Amino acid sequence: MAEIVAAAAAVHAPQLLSRPPHEDPAKLDGSTDALRRFGEVLDDTHPDALLVIGIDHLETFWLEAVPTFTLVLSPEAEAHYMQKERRVPVHTGLAKHLLHGVVGRDIDLTYSQEAKLGHAFLTPFEYVLGDRDIPVIPLLVNAYLPPLPSPRRCFALGKAIAESLADRPERVAVLASGGMSHFPGTARYTAPQFSFDEWVLQEVAAGRYEELLDLTPVQLDEVGESELLTWFVMLGVLAGSGAAVPGSLLSYQHLSHHGHGVVQFVPPVADGAEPTVDEPLASPVPRHGGYEFTSTDFIYYRFPEPVSFPLNRLLHRVITDEELRSEFVRDPAAVAATADLTDEQREALLADGFDKLTEVGAHPLLALSARQVSLLEQQRQDAAAAVSTT
Repeated sequence: MAEIVAAAAAVHAPQLLSRPPHEDPAKLDGSTDALRRFGEVLDDTHPDALLVIGIDHLETFWLEAVPTFTLVLSPEAEAHYMQKERRVPVHTGLAKHLLHGVVGRDIDLTYSQEAKLGHAFLTPFEYVLGDRDIPVIPLLVNAYLPPLPSPRRCFALGKAIAESLADRPERVAVLASGGMSHFPGTARYTAPQFSFDEWVLQEVAAGRYEELLDLTPVQLDEVGESELLTWFVMLGVLAGSGAAVPGSLLSYQHLSHHGHGVVQFVPPVADGAEPTVDEPLASPVPRHGGYEFTSTDFIYYRFPEPVSFPLNRLLHRVITDEELRSEFVRDPAAVAATADLTDEQREALLADGFDKLTEVGAHPLLALSARQVSLLEQQRQDAAAAVSTT
């Protein structure tokens, strides 16, 4: 049977790649140092492949099709974020085996032979994989476009992956790229639920997973933890391979908008090794971090209603189409006039920020990303104009 020789769950925040000047560099270093530390584990364990379980921030798939689980089955995995990109080889033989094995165990699994991945993959490629010659198997979990898979469904997928590896000889490392609490593109962007993070870290350190698996997608949305779905796939892989073990915290950082956590599960971390934390963690932490769930439906990342499709399509084009983005920055009203928008949607598109956009049906990730790339394009145009006048 294939052996799981290394496993971890880790933050993939884009700030680790872009390192904006308003972030505390010591906190960013705490996260990237922990990612590199897990990379060193790969040097010691010599895996034949790295299974990277990540998410899609609507960079890879669009509303034309929203798969729940997707295996990337191409010769190379291509990951992008802003001006950064990396291509790494895919272990296509093992990926193909997993595809057939998982589907044969009655879990539907989409596959793609042409998928551009986002920073959920680029960050671990950069800081964990580095220059190591280890092929990857990218697996995407839908974490932002309801309906979402439940934690137990993700766990079942992980067990099916482990069962599919039963007749393989490879040594495999697993990395769950996601989490922890954050609300990108929403009005709650600067109010993560840090206490819930600390409860999760407490539970995994004790090897207690049942209450985590009992969470619902709606509850995860309420506390900004939907990216933990990648963790649950990894936990299923470990359970299915007989290696369900507690996790050891390598790093946890409180940023104004995000809890950055890195946890290693396999191999066990040596006794006495101290995690890097910017603030002492609470202990003991009450159930759910003391948070009381109140919602019966998604609050922050809701199902994108069809009536909002023209607005979301335009935002998607601003993000992906350089020519349109340039036109939008020069004359946003003219570009807005070409789209089939309601007056309310057009007004929100032309307003500052992204809160009004989400109020009229824009998906928060699209609203945030469109604003970010437009700001960068504005800076590019301003710099070009300054050069032309000198």
